[in-house]
Amino acid sequence: MSLETSSVPMMSQNGGNGISEIIDSADLAARWRVPESWIRNRTRARTPKEERIPCVRLGRYVRFEWGSPRLAEWLEKQRQ
Repeated sequence: MSLETSSVPMMSQNGGNGISEIIDSADLAARWRVPESWIRNRTRARTPKEERIPCVRLGRYVRFEWGSPRLAEWLEKQRQ
């Protein structure tokens, strides 16, 4: 079995095709310059729904769609 994936587009690339870059909590924390624990706390069920950072759950893994309208809208609401 070959591990060659050159013909398979990576989800983490945003080549202008409307697909958001998929990042983890460490990447989001680095980009927003906040602790990773702050990001993780804002994705948990005990956080009020309107305060939760929009995310994608893949089993126990939490990922974020960098460049997505949902994430941009959430961030804009926090700025107000």
